[in-house]
Amino acid sequence: MLTDRLAGGVRARLIDALCEVAELEHSLCLQYLYAAFSLKARPDEGGLDEVQAELVREWKGQLLLLAREEMLHLGLVLNLLASVGGVAYLRRPNFPQPERYYPLGTVAALEPFSAKSLERFLSYELPSALLPAQEPADEPGEDVRMTVGQLYERIRHVIMTVEEKDLFIGSSLRQADTAAVIDPEGVFDEDVTVGYGVEPFAIHDRSSALRAVDLIVEQGEGATEAEDDSHYDRLMRIKGQLTAELEEAARTGRTFEPARPMLDNPAVRPAADAEGANVISEPLAREAAELFDAGYGLLVLMLLRFYNRVEESAAEQKRIQRVAFFPLMTMFTRPLGEILSELPALTGNATATAGPPFEFQRGLALIPERDVAHQVFVERLIDLSRRARRFADHLKNASAPPRLRHRAELMAKDVERIYRTFSGDEHMNLADGTAVREG
Repeated sequence: MLTDRLAGGVRARLIDALCEVAELEHSLCLQYLYAAFSLKARPDEGGLDEVQAELVREWKGQLLLLAREEMLHLGLVLNLLASVGGVAYLRRPNFPQPERYYPLGTVAALEPFSAKSLERFLSYELPSALLPAQEPADEPGEDVRMTVGQLYERIRHVIMTVEEKDLFIGSSLRQADTAAVIDPEGVFDEDVTVGYGVEPFAIHDRSSALRAVDLIVEQGEGATEAEDDSHYDRLMRIKGQLTAELEEAARTGRTFEPARPMLDNPAVRPAADAEGANVISEPLAREAAELFDAGYGLLVLMLLRFYNRVEESAAEQKRIQRVAFFPLMTMFTRPLGEILSELPALTGNATATAGPPFEFQRGLALIPERDVAHQVFVERLIDLSRRARRFADHLKNASAPPRLRHRAELMAKDVERIYRTFSGDEHMNLADGTAVREG
């Protein structure tokens, strides 16, 4: 029999809270990626010397690492959802969102790296102990500002107070673990597979659920005290270094500009739920942005299938994993995001550059039937391959720098390779859509 506590809707409220933190982890991952893509790579871009360029590369590496850790946090949250009777949740609002959207009181926005964006990241990762004292809410149900750690504390409270047998009704079969994500072939030693920060693991009881929550918080998403390697601590080090460089530049009369002039909150088609997006109007950048959103949308669809684990065999799960986690993220998302950061964004304005919009479309939801889902994946990979090739050809004929043309060419080849990896030895002739067999 269900307890009175669960009968009163506690499970529904817990699932709602987990969906909220899933949105936050997903959103913050993309915001870190955007800031990382904005950072300059070479002194010849202007605004920094060789020594500063090396420092900026270190900052970029840290932001990319933070983004990867947010993805791993998201994986743990999705496992928590599955363990208590929920389903994998990857929806999120489009950028930008006003500070009232979440109880953190912090804007969710895609912005290039700057002192301002750093402060926003720090407010996300603020240790709960550093939050100023606040008056209780005046009205019932009114939220005061909360840290991410306090949001997780609400989740922790439910896990502590509800009977295990009533709360953990989900199957561990619908959960991803470290081996499935990092080492699907089982070829690495244990010391290799534990080098990714917080790894997903199956959750089936109170102990494993609390371990998941505590690991996320302790790594720096609102930790109660400073951790040497927490997100907050790493961001504070970057802030200190940025402040020192800006002060030295002001003292010597030099300029220090570590980031490209990317648009805030770029969009191809501004969504109704976003306030203040900036539309990319330059045709080549717009084509690249549409291509990026198509790849991001496919990634979300595949991750939904991977985490929900509806009917796939182990081999089919591996096929999805081998495409979604690293090839699409590293061979498509990163190079195209960085290409966008150097392309002019606005017609008649050579200064502002574009960036990846990460636009979330309405159709990004779980496709329940396995065969239908896999057919859709193949169709979208074919479309992505054709569009990546077309974009690379357009960039080749434009006045883009050779390095961008080269990266676009490699990206187009990698996307076709990703498609063939997913399809096995059967693949479509991308020119006419007919099936052919290699060899």
